[in-house]
Amino acid sequence: MPRISLVILVVALSLVAAPGMAQPRPPARGQQQAPAATPDDAAEDEVEGEDEEEDDDTAGGLRAPTMEPPQLGELPPVEEEEGTEGDEPAEADPTEGEGDEALISPEDANSRLESEAPSSDPTDSSHWTAPQSVLTLHGYFRARGELQDTFYLGRAFQQGTSTPDLPFDMYHPAETRPGTTIDGGCGSTPGGGGCDTTSLQYATMRMRLQPQLNLSDDVRVHLWLDVFDNMVMGSTPDGSLVGGRSAFAPLQAFSGTALPPTYGLNSLGNSIIARRAWAEVRNRSLGELRFGRMGFHWGLGMLANAGDTFDSDYSTDVDRVLLITKLAGFYLMAAYDFASQGYGQHYTATDASGRTITDGSASYDPAQRDNVQQFFFAVARRSTPEDQATALSRGELVLNGGAFFVYRRQLLSSEYTGPTDGAPSTFVRRGFETFTPDLWGQLLWGSLRLEAEAALVLGSIENHQSTYAPTNQAVRQFGFSFEGEYRLFDDKFGLHLAAGFASGDSDAEGLGAFADTTSHQVGSSSSSSLSTFRFHPNYRVDLILWRSIMRQITGAYYFRPGVSYDFVRSPFGQLLGARADVVYSRASSPVQTWGNSVDLGVELDGSLYYRSEDGPEMIDGFYAMLQYGLLFPMQGLGYLEGQTVPGSDGKLKNAQTFRLILGVMF
Repeated sequence: MPRISLVILVVALSLVAAPGMAQPRPPARGQQQAPAATPDDAAEDEVEGEDEEEDDDTAGGLRAPTMEPPQLGELPPVEEEEGTEGDEPAEADPTEGEGDEALISPEDANSRLESEAPSSDPTDSSHWTAPQSVLTLHGYFRARGELQDTFYLGRAFQQGTSTPDLPFDMYHPAETRPGTTIDGGCGSTPGGGGCDTTSLQYATMRMRLQPQLNLSDDVRVHLWLDVFDNMVMGSTPDGSLVGGRSAFAPLQAFSGTALPPTYGLNSLGNSIIARRAWAEVRNRSLGELRFGRMGFHWGLGMLANAGDTFDSDYSTDVDRVLLITKLAGFYLMAAYDFASQGYGQHYTATDASGRTITDGSASYDPAQRDNVQQFFFAVARRSTPEDQATALSRGELVLNGGAFFVYRRQLLSSEYTGPTDGAPSTFVRRGFETFTPDLWGQLLWGSLRLEAEAALVLGSIENHQSTYAPTNQAVRQFGFSFEGEYRLFDDKFGLHLAAGFASGDSDAEGLGAFADTTSHQVGSSSSSSLSTFRFHPNYRVDLILWRSIMRQITGAYYFRPGVSYDFVRSPFGQLLGARADVVYSRASSPVQTWGNSVDLGVELDGSLYYRSEDGPEMIDGFYAMLQYGLLFPMQGLGYLEGQTVPGSDGKLKNAQTFRLILGVMF
């Protein structure tokens, strides 16, 4: 009897201790890596060695418990029961201990941990007893209302002619464009004339989900999903489908429900977009390995921008294998990027009878020399948020910064030819090679922040045409951005100054994302260079000119002074304030502008913003922002002196915008 009682006691203690092995605690959100997975933020995510291990239980530095079994100590010897001489020991019942609560052997536990997914066999109960990982979820939901008035700046509509006027043609309301037929008229009465609207009004929405699967302290998997990614609200009614309508809506005006966006049916995109998926594996002695499609952010985001802020639209996403380690206080990074593989195909071929055979479940790269290869190297020093806050509270100077270098090359190009029988039919020799160094530095002292980033793109391109017509042009581009901020009165009042420069090109015409600055149009020669630098489209400095009309800063420089005041600034995250900025923009090369003048415009921007203090983190809660912008265009955005354009009097008109942003971050 004593032996039976002791065995029961040991089994009970084991069952009580087992749940501590099965459910690792998720790391504190404040210590998780930013979803953008940026190399310059690696300092916040790397392990600091023995010092950090000693502080694992402090606030803000919690880590999940290890998966080691509990140490119960050495059990006392068990006395055998007296039995009849010659009795054989009882054989163990092979069914004893089966069920959900049965103890499993170490070999069985390892086998279950190594399984990639739960069994599809409903009678297999192994996935009920295996230790479970921890899933956390962050993201945001937002809705934005936009009013864009006279973004075409009074320029005449030229789309469909030999010289379309991009990007201004895009902002003419479709019902006012020349050649548009309005059967019955657009006035208050039938036949009452054409439409006279000058503005575009619409609203968009996005739900961003950022799940993170924590298998342990050192192994994590990330995923980014966008639901209704910048979908125009009201754009998918059941009464308006490609090639038809719903049976329940005889006319578009009778639409009764909104359908999910489906490519080819009622939208150019689908309801859910998988934007990123990557894994992180850490060795505390060596460093960290990241692989998959991940975000990339560096410095101010002038060249590489993760686009993970609440009002972002664009992002730098890379297919990358990245190694990060720390040496003498500096983070060293090296990566290989799959920048472009050309045409990726399914296994497709033609058999002897002329039939197409394919394997739709697997893809491969049929061509090798058309790949764009990219190699990335970086070194950075960046204080952790805790160390930074401590140093600033002591009145000390904090310096962060780093440098990265990217080498990119491509021999052949298949971008102008379609695939035939599983592979491109024609290749064009490109002969492309670039070297891109980028320097970033940040100075923090009290309430002062000074931050700058500079980048060069140097290299050559043998041929940029769709056929081989070598021009052997050099690539010489330079970009620079600066941001300064000083806060007063308990950080409520802010003084801001920003400036930037992007090199221009005297052999190209047009600015912005829609301009063709590769195929030279003016004074083209074999000795000319490609010198128009492009900021990342998510690097925003205004509301109208660069953000909306041009879509990105190219071939220009700007100055942006501003002031802000927070009426409410709670240490728990609540925020209510206002900000005003003036943005003056000029072209780096006047020949590149429409009016051959360096002056592009002056823009006045104002915003009123609010954030609640809901949620476990300071940035969580309800967001609201109301913005207004007014652009005064100047000669660089106008017509050439003496130029006559049908449908225009040659005078520019001011543009203005209203924006309302509502959302929740979690």
